[in-house]
Amino acid sequence: MKQKIRIIITIVTAVSLFFNVILPISKNWSRFTEKFNPKLYEKKYNQSQYVIPQSKTPISDEEIYAHAGYQYIKGINPILINSDHPPLGKYMIGLFTMITGNQRTIALFIGLSTLITMYLLTLFLTNSIALTILSILFLSLDTMFIDQIIYSPMLDSIQVLFLILFFFTFLIWEKKQKMRYLIISGIVFGFLSSVKMYFPALIILGVSSLYLLIRKKSIYRTVFVSVCILTTGFIIYLLSYSVFFIKGGTFISFFKSQKWIFLYWSQNAARPAISFGAIFPFILYNRWKIWWGDFGYIKYQNWSFFWPLFFITGVVSMFAPFLIKKSKIEKQKLFQSSLIYLSLWILFCLLYLAFVPISPRYLMLIFYPLYIIVTLAIKFIFPKYV
Repeated sequence: MKQKIRIIITIVTAVSLFFNVILPISKNWSRFTEKFNPKLYEKKYNQSQYVIPQSKTPISDEEIYAHAGYQYIKGINPILINSDHPPLGKYMIGLFTMITGNQRTIALFIGLSTLITMYLLTLFLTNSIALTILSILFLSLDTMFIDQIIYSPMLDSIQVLFLILFFFTFLIWEKKQKMRYLIISGIVFGFLSSVKMYFPALIILGVSSLYLLIRKKSIYRTVFVSVCILTTGFIIYLLSYSVFFIKGGTFISFFKSQKWIFLYWSQNAARPAISFGAIFPFILYNRWKIWWGDFGYIKYQNWSFFWPLFFITGVVSMFAPFLIKKSKIEKQKLFQSSLIYLSLWILFCLLYLAFVPISPRYLMLIFYPLYIIVTLAIKFIFPKYV
């Protein structure tokens, strides 16, 4: 029975990957082979809203990230262009642009890396090939996955890759309890913090600490682990600003720049009357509350009926295993399992996203972990079949 289920899931996943990932990439292959024109992007930047307030020729996020990344690799101080985000993600974009001559090739690398990391994490948690392949099927059905590959380069897909990688490294450390794995988790945490605004990184650090307390780790042990991760991550964060310091930046000016970033995003996100809870109607029935123009609702063209389906299924999967009749020992193990860890992330991340003007690509922070949660719930409820 298990073998038949695995074969069916494998076939369906292969078909889904072909039609939902490989085919769209092949149809848009010219986007990954066109030559990057730094002079054109510099002209776009100089005529954009970043240089001319109320510009009639605004530059898009993918264009500013491509331009900034290229300039970073060429040696410009990262606080001079697009300084409202940490620079690591743009350095990665610039590096791939220099190597391949195209600013979008990094999206292919990030997409493949995300598939591999999701596969390895799910296999580590479930020890089931069928469920591991099933998580890849769920990911291939997510329109945001292919959207972030084609309409690239974007920082969000890089950020989510490091989030999944942090889940993986932290849970490996939690199982093996060896210092080197904790340091690796701290390094990945630093990468996660250095790609985009670090609010999600701080949330996952808090969630990890709470999870350890739930696992009945002592407060001193939890504080030690959190400080190790935070310290290692902060070193990585500082290293991402190496050029800033090389060009004469001081720690005082560095912290001033970080204060500016924090205030910039805090002010942009603090619109509760406009955006509070906007994530839920967007996911469930494609009513996207925009934060520009008349602040009304529009429909997102890449919205998929799989979004509400997986969202509801994922949320139910967070709680359903606790309602199934199992022994007290099994319930206790479940309460201390990785399902709790990922569920805590979903709850706190949803709370965070409920307070910010929502963008479609932010949903990756929710849905990618939900796909793993569904597989964990299936493993617990139907162990004989997977």
